[in-house]
Amino acid sequence: MSDSKAGKATAKVLRQSNNEWSVEYLAIAMGVIMLLFAVHHWLNVIHFRYGPKARPELIRTYRKVRQLLFRSKCGIRTDRSLLYITYWTINLALAVTNVDLNEVSYVAKRFGWISVGNLVLLVFLALKNTPLAPLTGNSYEKLRPLHKVAGYTCIFTSILHAIVYLSAWAETGKLAKMRIRKNYAGVIAGTAMVIIGLSTITYFTRRYYELFYMLHILMFSLIMIAVGMHRPEFSSSTVIIVIFTASLWVTDRLIRGAKMVWNFVGNSATVSALPNEALRIRLNRHLRSSPGSHAFLWVPAVRWVESHPFTLLSSKPTEFVIRVYDGFTRDLYKAAQRAPGRSLRCSVDGPYGQVPNFEVYEKVVLVAGGSGASFTFAIALTLIEAATKIAKSIDFIWVVRHYGKLNPHEGLLYSQILMCHIESLEWFAEELKHLHTSPDVNLIIHVTSPSSPLNTGSSAEKEITPIQPSLSVRTNDPEKTHFNESIVKFHFLADCVRSGRPDIESLIRTASNLRDNADDRIIVGACGPKELISITRQAVKNDMRGERLSVTLYTEVCMY
Repeated sequence: MSDSKAGKATAKVLRQSNNEWSVEYLAIAMGVIMLLFAVHHWLNVIHFRYGPKARPELIRTYRKVRQLLFRSKCGIRTDRSLLYITYWTINLALAVTNVDLNEVSYVAKRFGWISVGNLVLLVFLALKNTPLAPLTGNSYEKLRPLHKVAGYTCIFTSILHAIVYLSAWAETGKLAKMRIRKNYAGVIAGTAMVIIGLSTITYFTRRYYELFYMLHILMFSLIMIAVGMHRPEFSSSTVIIVIFTASLWVTDRLIRGAKMVWNFVGNSATVSALPNEALRIRLNRHLRSSPGSHAFLWVPAVRWVESHPFTLLSSKPTEFVIRVYDGFTRDLYKAAQRAPGRSLRCSVDGPYGQVPNFEVYEKVVLVAGGSGASFTFAIALTLIEAATKIAKSIDFIWVVRHYGKLNPHEGLLYSQILMCHIESLEWFAEELKHLHTSPDVNLIIHVTSPSSPLNTGSSAEKEITPIQPSLSVRTNDPEKTHFNESIVKFHFLADCVRSGRPDIESLIRTASNLRDNADDRIIVGACGPKELISITRQAVKNDMRGERLSVTLYTEVCMY
């Protein structure tokens, strides 16, 4: 009898050891994958800086590999699909290895351990101050798809853990065990995970972002507490993993809080309302940042417990141009309308973002849609002001919308009428003047209507006749006066404005063909809605042919 008890105890210790090792193996496997990405990133950096610029045979091989990896199926790139499949394969292998598959309860317990391991991973991938940013060149926003996949995997394995356990207990008549605190705590944790999963639906996150964010924080806190109660024994290691996971999250929050407190001292923001529902915010403290990075803005007088990320237009002074939507930006816009030029106490958490150094490329193509121009303006202005100018030319393409019909006005050319409808020009008036006066910048502004789709082939442009200053008309008509004021203010843009959607592929191909020599390196930076980013990505992919140097692409998605 004693031998039987000793055997069961030994078997239990072995199962416990195997379960703990399943989490450790998961951590090791994820660590190896991260290390491979870090090595790949730094090899690219070293090769870019010190390697030969032109090797046709290597270029052809590299392009074929990139074309294969960047091919999209059902909206998911091949490289990401391979990464996801590898990740899920590792999870499946660990779930069924070193476990007695004939004992359903043992399998259920293993799924629970795998779920806890994925919980650590998804929190690590969500850290704003992630060590993966400098190591792999990917900031937290680029890791967000991986964070979501890890989250869905954690939810799925948690549900399997619960279903398999309940099935086993139902067969043996032990469902009464659910009345025990540690067991119903597990149900609470699983329910909180499902709520978070449902709240990540794109429509919900865009329409109710503040509610989504609060749910995320509250449900995550509940999960940490409930999982700790589910397996509270330190001997089982689960609670140690939970404490470690919570410590990661708390440390990140402390770092962010310290940044917010530091940048709050003596800091205030001057908020100005712009036409077409936009805001320009200027802080009186400088924020050291690289062009194209972003920061979380906190204005306690508008929203006490909320901070929101916005792309930095400049860092000296710290400025944002923000498109107004609902929630925080709407309240801030109303405050600016009530008291124009009002100064509000504020702070920022940042900067964030691992943006490539555009200054080391000879040819730069920047594509922006709507308020995404904050990103491209920041890059372009930095390039033309750089002490050592490597960039020989900058193609700056901005796609903006006009609303309503273009009514004819006496004495005005079509291009003048078109320009007067682009209230978005007011958002970046000074920046546009700066770019227009630079001989290195080819400035193109495409004006579209909301209903017309982006062109993927030939451009449907209307040729724009340059505006002559003598065509300004004096009139007492308020509407015509508004038109004339706009013409005077933006007359220098007359030769830059186009109507219709741009042919991104043709513009990138032209940039490649107009290089001074074959060794010139090209980078394309794009920021805008998903449709624009997708077309830009496809255009770069189509341009990667022959023996020309590969085109580097960096994109950021934003609301249009």
